[in-house]
Amino acid sequence: MATTDKPFTRYLSFTLNAFGLVSNLATLYTVHFVYANPFAQGFGGHFQYLTILALSWATVAFAINMVRCFSPAALPVMYEVVYHIATPLEALVSLLYWGMVYVDPHLLVPKGVEPIPFIVDAALHLNPTVILWTDFLLLNQDFKRSWRHTGYIYLFAVGYYFWSWLCQIKNGYWPYPFLEAFKAPWQRVAFYVGSGTMSWLVYEAGALIHAAKLRAQAMAKSKLA
Repeated sequence: MATTDKPFTRYLSFTLNAFGLVSNLATLYTVHFVYANPFAQGFGGHFQYLTILALSWATVAFAINMVRCFSPAALPVMYEVVYHIATPLEALVSLLYWGMVYVDPHLLVPKGVEPIPFIVDAALHLNPTVILWTDFLLLNQDFKRSWRHTGYIYLFAVGYYFWSWLCQIKNGYWPYPFLEAFKAPWQRVAFYVGSGTMSWLVYEAGALIHAAKLRAQAMAKSKLA
C-alpha cells in the first residue's frame, strides 16, 4: 500500500501485508526444505519456476508496503518496480495455474512427483494474489497508471523467457512439462509473449477498477461537503 490519511486504513494495510509476508516466508521455507521436488535439484533450483519467482517478488512487495504504511516516501524506486511487477504477476500465476490444473495437473507437475497439500498449494498460487489485490484495490490511494509499469511487466516476461531457456540448456528439460509439448520454438515464444500480455491486461483492468473506486470516493466526499 501507499499513503493514506486514515490511521485505521494504514493499520489494516500493515496487518494485511504482514500476514502476506509471514505466509510467503513460511511457504518459501516449506517448498525448499519440507517437500522434495527432484526436478528442482538442477540449475536454478526452485527459482526455475515462475511461481517461486512471483512469490519472491510478492514477499519483497509486502515488506515494502509495510514500510510505506508509516513512511510513505520510503523506497520509491523499489516500490515503483517491485510492486507493479508483483501485483499483476501474481494474478497471472493464479490464472495460469488453476486453469491448467483444472484441465490437467500434469501440464505443470511432472508425473511421479507427489502432490502438495492444498494449504501449501493455496499459499503458493492463491493467497499472494488475494492479499496483493485486496490491498491494491481497497486500500491503496496513491496508485497512478503509467506506461513504465507496462515496460516493467514485459521486461520481466522477456527476462523469464531467457532465464527458463538457460535452465533448459543446463538441465535438459523446461521448468514445466507443458513447455516440452510445444513442437516449434516460436510456439513457446508465443506463449511467453501471450503471458506477458495477459499480465499487462490484468494490470490495465486493475487500473480501471482503481480509478473507478477513487472517482466514487471523490463523489461521495463532494456530496457530504
